[in-house]
Amino acid sequence: MSSFISHIPFQFRRCVFLTAALAGGLHAPSSLHAGPAASAPPPATGGDHDEPVLLENLVVTATPYTRGQADLAQPTGVLAGRRLLLAQNTSLGELLAGETGVASTYFGPGASRPVIRGLGGDRVRVLTNSIGTIDASVTSPDHAVSLDPLLIERVEIVRGPASLLYGGNAVGGVVNVIDHRIHTTLPDEPLNGRVEGRVNSVNDEKSAGAVLEGSAGRFAWHLDGYRRATGDVRIPGYAQSGRVRAEEAHEHEEEDDHDHEYGDEHGDDGIRGRIANTAIETDGGAAGFSYIGPRGYVGVSYSGHNSLYGVPPGAHVHEHEEGGDDDDHEAGEHEEGDVRIDLRQRRLDLQAAYTEPFGIFREARMKLGFAKYRHQELEGDEIGTVFKNKGYDGRFELLHNALGPVTGALGLQTSRSDFEARGEEAFVPSSRTDGGALFLFEEATFSSVTFQLGARTDYQKIKLRDGSGISRDDTTASASAGLVWGIASGWTLGSSFAATTRQPNAQELYADGPHIGTQAYEIGDPRLSNEHALSLDLTLRKRAGFVTGALTFFVSRFDGYIYENPTGAEHDGLDVYRYVQHDARFYGVELETIFHLLHSEAQQLDFTLGGDLTRAENTDAGTDLPRITPARLRAALDWVRGQVSLGAETQWVGRQARTAPNETETPGYALLNAHAAYRFAFARAQCEAFLRGTNLANEDARPHTSFLKDYAPLPGRGLAAGMRVSF
Repeated sequence: MSSFISHIPFQFRRCVFLTAALAGGLHAPSSLHAGPAASAPPPATGGDHDEPVLLENLVVTATPYTRGQADLAQPTGVLAGRRLLLAQNTSLGELLAGETGVASTYFGPGASRPVIRGLGGDRVRVLTNSIGTIDASVTSPDHAVSLDPLLIERVEIVRGPASLLYGGNAVGGVVNVIDHRIHTTLPDEPLNGRVEGRVNSVNDEKSAGAVLEGSAGRFAWHLDGYRRATGDVRIPGYAQSGRVRAEEAHEHEEEDDHDHEYGDEHGDDGIRGRIANTAIETDGGAAGFSYIGPRGYVGVSYSGHNSLYGVPPGAHVHEHEEGGDDDDHEAGEHEEGDVRIDLRQRRLDLQAAYTEPFGIFREARMKLGFAKYRHQELEGDEIGTVFKNKGYDGRFELLHNALGPVTGALGLQTSRSDFEARGEEAFVPSSRTDGGALFLFEEATFSSVTFQLGARTDYQKIKLRDGSGISRDDTTASASAGLVWGIASGWTLGSSFAATTRQPNAQELYADGPHIGTQAYEIGDPRLSNEHALSLDLTLRKRAGFVTGALTFFVSRFDGYIYENPTGAEHDGLDVYRYVQHDARFYGVELETIFHLLHSEAQQLDFTLGGDLTRAENTDAGTDLPRITPARLRAALDWVRGQVSLGAETQWVGRQARTAPNETETPGYALLNAHAAYRFAFARAQCEAFLRGTNLANEDARPHTSFLKDYAPLPGRGLAAGMRVSF
């Protein structure tokens, strides 16, 4: 045993010990062993989403039907309730970065997109209420997803191929953000809502939002609004990594008589203690209106989202940083050389369903979203490159009645993206992409085994809008098969197999130019062929008892995997990245377990242990692929007694030494977090106050999945406090 323990990384052992110590200090032994009081209320768990049994959450994203997590062939995750409240962050990627199998592109606090099993970008579909976000977040990691997580109600994650329902662009998985802006059922009360506010010391955040909704007769309505403002994010040491600072010191010694001591906090190796130009200002809101009748519903919502955020200094040094001091640069002051992004989206969503059976069908439903998106890259006070996207995404589904043991659905999806890039650094040409798809999903149950089968065909056409007449169109097919087998009481075995095809997007085909946001020169290849993948998942789940959880093994083989590869060359001082295509293999394992140490009507104490490991290889060259998530472990203790909730957790992220050619390694790190929450009633309102400490050990943490891993570490020690009032 001692030999085994000695091989566990010291950082993880240290933080697990601190987690236990914190939880032990928060939860007194007398409380742990005391019997439940006769008048004690049941634990305030915040509804079904906070129940300790891991696999009881319902999921609407993975199939046309609502299913429990244990009843799905694919591995899924749900973030809602108190967990969502405590995990809140400034971007969607960072909100989900602690979930099993999910990492983040982390391009500073303003822009971050989810990475699932080492796959990101155009292989992970980010949806709002099952419809695409219709923005430019796929184009570059410095482009934010056009939503703010503050007021969302839940997030559903499908890990692994979800291409049957959402196309080949979902070969990595799906993240579906659900906000309930369009009611599909009448609210229980004529008026209800919630108000939320929070502050955070690590970035001087001040955020607030409110939701109001209600009903009158058969009509339901929804209003929401939010605002978030932060300063520059604080970090433990230098923004630039030690490797970069050493390289620049050596260059200075060779180029001139640079005689100051390198490493001084006023040196030109970057500002110490914060990441410059990372302040955020975000606001938005929505109004929704629905009619819910005896045979279905129809609803509409209109929303707006605005964000102004800074892009951290990348592989360049701003002139204003030379000789600068922390205190000389206030948040909101932007010197020449700063790159900020001014983002704006306006969106109209429609939803309808007819729930009265007709013919062989039991329900018909439709979702359609239109959006106009624009963001400007500001270089100081000047407008540089401007990106625009105007388009729509819609889906129509028919759910049929049971035909013997078979139930299922057929549907179609249609989309358009009218993308425009203007400016001297428009690295990708303007284009219009049209898409359409037909899909079929069928499910049959025989005794303890449920089979799921499906097929989909996609059409895509890309036409450049530069007058060249260049266009490309193709039709592809995908298929999937899965089973869920109840092997014993409380145990299920899930397996899914998918054969998917993804067509290259306009950026991968036609990019050619400097991109100031990422400080890279990007080059596409119009000769790229379609990307084919065969994927297999095998998941063992336990849904009841002292231990609940899941263990998943996965593997995907890609024929013609497309990725952005660093060439090692430079063009006008920028690193050159070229889109290349090689056969590839992704494989790994995911673990999610909860030990229910104490579970009574009065209180509950849970110990969570989980982790994930992903390997990704270029099988043509026998090398590793770039920006792959390192091995991760997570341990947490959570205690709930009555109105009080306490917890502590640690996440260890391993060193990533399996790197692609011309890619640098990243060291491992451990993040220690703790929280306390108190729920109480005030008049007719339910209130929950919380306090959460993050990165309490003040670790220098650099995500390997980030392009800016050597220039923008994760935030340092922070303390967040807030309150949610529901009525």
